This record gives sequence, C-alpha cells and structure tokens, in this order.
Amino acid sequence: MTSEQLFEAVGEIDEQWVAEAAEPATDRSIQMEQRQKQKKHRWGRITVGVAAAAAAVIIVLPNLSPSVAYAWEKVPVLRTIVKVVVWRDYRVEEGRREADISVPQVKVEPQDQADDAVKEQLQQSADRINATVEEMTDQIIAEFEAGLKDDPNGQGADSIHVGHEVVTDTDHYFSLKVWNLEVQGSGYEKDYYYTIDRETGKTVSLADLFTDDSYVQTISDEIKRQMREEMAEDENVQYWLDDPEVEEWNFDRIAADQSFYITDRGTLMICFNEGDVAPMYMGCVSFEMPTEIWSAVD
Repeated sequence: MTSEQLFEAVGEIDEQWVAEAAEPATDRSIQMEQRQKQKKHRWGRITVGVAAAAAAVIIVLPNLSPSVAYAWEKVPVLRTIVKVVVWRDYRVEEGRREADISVPQVKVEPQDQADDAVKEQLQQSADRINATVEEMTDQIIAEFEAGLKDDPNGQGADSIHVGHEVVTDTDHYFSLKVWNLEVQGSGYEKDYYYTIDRETGKTVSLADLFTDDSYVQTISDEIKRQMREEMAEDENVQYWLDDPEVEEWNFDRIAADQSFYITDRGTLMICFNEGDVAPMYMGCVSFEMPTEIWSAVD
C-alpha cells in the first residue's frame, strides 16, 4: 500500500470510532452495552412490526380480490385420516398347496375439524367394508382348508394369494382394491374395489355417481369403442366383441353395480375380472372413461 492510499484509508475512518478507541476500556464497555440494548430494542420493534404486518396481510388478503379469495377458500383443511392396516395374516404351506392371505382393515382416525355426522358415517362405511372383506377372506380360507382335508398329502397344485392396495387417496375419494389370485393349473385373478366419498363419509356405488340409469348404456358404448380401437391397433389384444363364434360371450353392457374406482385425477375406471370380457390371458382389464362422461375434478 502506498503512503497516499494509507492516508486516504485513514481519512475514511469514522471519527466516532477514533474517539471511542481513545476512551478508557471501561467507558467503551458501558457504551457498547448501551448500544446492544438499543439494537435489541430496535429489533424487537421491527419483529413486532413484521408480525403485525403479516397479520394484517392475512386479514386483508381475502378482501383484496375475488381471485385471491377463491384461492384462499381452496386451501385444504385437516381431513379425517382413512388408512388400511393388515388385520390378519394367514400363511400355510402343505406340500404343493400354499396360501398367503393378507386381510386388510380400513381404519378411521377423525380429526377435530371434521364434521361429526361425516365422522360417524365414515366409521360406518369402514365397518361395512371390513365386514365384507372379512366374510370374503373367511370363505377363501375355508375353501382352502377343505382342499387340504381332501388332499392330506398335498399332492395337488393349489395356491391362493390375497393382497390389497390403496389405489386412490385424495381429499374427495378413498379407493381400496383387494385382489385374490388362485392358481389351479392356471391362474385366475379377481379384484374387489371399495370407494368412500370423504365429503359425505358414505361408500359409493357406480349408480351413486349418476342421476339416472342411462349411464349403463353410455359407459357400455364407450367401452365397446375402446375395445375396437385397441384390437385394431394391436393384434395381440382380444376382447369378446362382435365375434360370431362366441356370441354368448360377446360383451353387451356393464352391470348396474359394475366394479370401478376413481383415480387420483378424478376420472372413472370401469373394471373387469379375468374372463369377463376377454380371454384369460388378457388378465383383469379396465377402461378409463372420458371426462365428458364423468369426472370428479372441480
């Protein structure tokens, strides 16, 4: 550093600091404590001011514009928790016979913010689903054990697997899938779907989603359209449709209580088990309905 630069730097030093450096250490300590208290006081006022401003923003925002108010209404509140736990595990292996059955149970954990009537209805819906699943799995287990008695040496090939999956869990809908795979030479899968409307707490049937029974024909026509389109695009895809050789198997229309679930995007999926509308090698098949037919998206 040159002499000129040194003098220039010294000249820029605040005279206050020079004066403080000349003071006794005790005096400087007292003044520093006073300044720290002043700073804390100033920061305290600033913090209170910011908090007050934030509160003002929270109070005022919904009144500023319709768009902000609408967005504010869309902020989700704490919803009642619906979850699935494994209530029973049944596992048996005897020779070539095997069972692996996981029995699910729907649990409801209501939050304080939830409406009392909805909480009660949710619990009733969960109880009904649990009773239905328990009855179904009890029957599967009973049939498996009957097979063991008829074949004590376990020579016959027989395998049963039951599992579950939460396919949808949104603010509006909760859908549970329970699947049953039985293998006796070849495999056969059957799926069961259970849907709860969180806003009402009720279990939902397909008919509940529509105002009249015209949905049966509307959905059936859309499924036929998709079947024809898929078969035209892929020669390996086959449905029982417009086939004169298996006229009695050709798909005509869905059942009024057809299996379904609602996706997390709010669209409707119509589901069929193996062999219902196509050869067994096609497995369980489903068809997504266009939003113009039905959608839960607001």
